[in-house]
Amino acid sequence: MSNPAAVLYMSYLGLGLVRALGREGVRVFALDPRPDALGMNSRYCTAVVTPDIKGDEARYLDFLLEFGRRLPAPAVLYPTGDPTVVLLSREREALSRHYRYVMPDHATVLKLLTKDGLDAAAREHRIPAPRTVIPADRAAVEAAAGQLTFPVLLKPAESHAWKAPEIVRILGVGTKVIPCATPEELLARYDALCHCRLPIADCGLKSETGNRKSEIKPGPAVIIQEMIPGEDERLAYLCFYIGREGEPLGLFAGRKRRVLPPGLGSASLAESMADPRLTEVALRLLRAVKYKGLGGAEFKLDPRDGLYKLIEVNVRFGLWDSLGARCGVNLAHIAYRDALGLPVEPRLAWRTGVKWVSFQRDLEAFKLYRRQGKLSFWQWRRSLRGEKMWAVWARDDPRPFLRAFPRYLWERVGPRLGLKRKS
Repeated sequence: MSNPAAVLYMSYLGLGLVRALGREGVRVFALDPRPDALGMNSRYCTAVVTPDIKGDEARYLDFLLEFGRRLPAPAVLYPTGDPTVVLLSREREALSRHYRYVMPDHATVLKLLTKDGLDAAAREHRIPAPRTVIPADRAAVEAAAGQLTFPVLLKPAESHAWKAPEIVRILGVGTKVIPCATPEELLARYDALCHCRLPIADCGLKSETGNRKSEIKPGPAVIIQEMIPGEDERLAYLCFYIGREGEPLGLFAGRKRRVLPPGLGSASLAESMADPRLTEVALRLLRAVKYKGLGGAEFKLDPRDGLYKLIEVNVRFGLWDSLGARCGVNLAHIAYRDALGLPVEPRLAWRTGVKWVSFQRDLEAFKLYRRQGKLSFWQWRRSLRGEKMWAVWARDDPRPFLRAFPRYLWERVGPRLGLKRKS
């Protein structure tokens, strides 16, 4: 019996993975605590309801171990978010008995997953990046405020840390960075975060009690980073799979045409593109850190010097990486075959000009861009022309869309009509 794949959490990203693998004939298990999650209805997967990693990490790990023991052959494992990356990387000795990994080794995960580790790697290997300060306390923030060019961005040292309830109450849902236009705003924002007790991911460490859960300490672990000017379309992303021999087996690049929220968020509309400068700088970083596995690197093209500046690295499949399969580079399947020791034909060229669209998210993004005077209705409509891959709708797999659309419509129309959803 051939090895299955296991995809953890079924948002847009998980659905893209399931389809990319399922269309190649791979049996896919979709693991999510919510039976109604976006991708759980796909024809290309078998849905498995799990505990929630956010509620009980130890129970989630125990579930993965027991599920793996019941499989007839080891499954290739695909995390879809940083919390699952941290857990899987830390516990790979136990999980590797039942699963095959497409992630880099633990040392590389530690180096690239945190913003301060990524900044250190960029400086060590001379990769262009925005000027970054890692403050130890408020005095260091005050010193940075006098040295940096504003505006700046205040970011969590570990991106998933700001999903903690206390942070969400202050910043709102989905906030990844805080723009600060002045030194006074930077200090005020930092002071607000200081009143929170933030979770710190273990990343391989355990507390003195041996508990696998994150430890707690007062004060924020943050970085301060100068903001690269220019429109959102200057954000470019190279996704890749680097094989066991250290050479790329799959490459694919795209440009973010719109993000939600504008200037700070993740893509709502992306388009495949190719730029040798982007490929060169990304591969230079990956070779320097001896990267092996699936991932993606985001850069922004700086209009001041024409250089791509490093923003972040995902040590996993990304939100719209499945667009690569539409363009001739199925990174998920390349990773699957290499993880199992099967032959892989390198795919290092792809079709350009193909769009990935999350219509629901892009509609919200359009409203915000229009409010800022950056996009008219007709410009938005024209931008959707051409060959597209919809994030949810697929002719050969309509159920995720058919299940999600009534819920979306109700959320948009119900409140306007004074209607409430039955509990």
